[in-house]
Amino acid sequence: MENYIEDVVNQLIEDALEVKSKAVDDSTKGVLLGYYLCISSILNQATAFGVHDKLSKKLQEFVPESLINPK
Repeated sequence: MENYIEDVVNQLIEDALEVKSKAVDDSTKGVLLGYYLCISSILNQATAFGVHDKLSKKLQEFVPESLINPK
């Protein structure tokens, strides 16, 4: 289960960071908000189900809000 969460969240973060590097209009900012909501939800559920501590240090320390904050 941890490997699945790790793979999915890492892919979502990678995709979101690519979008963020190009975010110049409201549409792409909306897409970033969607990534933020998904990633936050998955990481919160990982905590609730007791698997957050089994994820990589990178994911444990990732701050989803960094996706929606200005560069």
